[in-house]
Amino acid sequence: MIAFLETTGESTMTWPLALLLLVAGVIGLLWGGQLLVEGAVSVARQLGMSTLLIGLTIVAFGTSAPELALNAVAAIGGETGLAFGNVIGSNIANIGLVLGLTAIVAPIRIARTILRKGGLPWLVVVTGVAIGLPWIGDGVDGQPGYTRWWGLVMLGLAPITAWLWFLDSRQGDPTPLVEEPDVETEQTRSTPLSWLFILAGLVLLIVGGKGTEIGAVQLARWMGLSEAVIGLSIVAVATSLPEVVTALIAARRGEPDLAIGTVVGSNLFNLALVLGTTAVICPITLPDTGGGFDLAIMGGMTLLLIPIAVTGRRIGTVEGLVLLLAWAGTIAFGILRETT
Repeated sequence: MIAFLETTGESTMTWPLALLLLVAGVIGLLWGGQLLVEGAVSVARQLGMSTLLIGLTIVAFGTSAPELALNAVAAIGGETGLAFGNVIGSNIANIGLVLGLTAIVAPIRIARTILRKGGLPWLVVVTGVAIGLPWIGDGVDGQPGYTRWWGLVMLGLAPITAWLWFLDSRQGDPTPLVEEPDVETEQTRSTPLSWLFILAGLVLLIVGGKGTEIGAVQLARWMGLSEAVIGLSIVAVATSLPEVVTALIAARRGEPDLAIGTVVGSNLFNLALVLGTTAVICPITLPDTGGGFDLAIMGGMTLLLIPIAVTGRRIGTVEGLVLLLAWAGTIAFGILRETT
């Protein structure tokens, strides 16, 4: 989350230039999200794969790749607190902000495939492991945290995740829990062009997200906002914009599997690969101010998805509003915690 703030640095950028960068970044996000969704859906249909599997893998990894790179750099520099906040904050935002906002705009129907072993149930297991490990053993320097061994444990969950996805994909049966509207099935693009759409979309999402972040941060500094407030609010939103845009476009196009698959897959990547890699590079001590609380919030919001998916069979406007308010409350509490 706030690890991205380290990349912006002090700047003499004028507010018109910051505003231009912000607008260009948003345009890049929208364009990239459109290309990514179109390419992903096209590839899924051509290869006979479900859009859920595409969302869990290609799209989720693409939107999580920047966090992996930046966390590795932060860990090498010993900034493990920032790396921890980046992972946990991103996972909270993916559930509360991404799914919440998407459900308010267009209700997300839940397909049966998301309830299989490699979907929500496995995300709950991996989240539980990530929450429990810091409290086992001597921790890091006598405090709760992720040792290098615990980092290897988290990394070991990545191939298990891939195996479960493979097993789920072989089961087929993409039948949704509720009837979905017809979606255009015409394919006019070749496979190479579809993959080009995916690649171009990911690049535009990453570049557009970064441009949006830098422009917003510079405008906030120009208005006199503190670094803590900028990091916990503006940067928190900016780093989740690729997932937000992708999920919104997917839901509007009638591809709910891609929307929720992106969030579930991204959270799994963040915990298994990003958090695991960070801890292996440099052991992570839980932040003194609220590290355990942030883990508990992430766990609670993850568990909240299960009854919503099983009983409601869709994430509707009311559920989306609850998730969005929960995320907003977490951000508000974090700002108060850092500024008082």
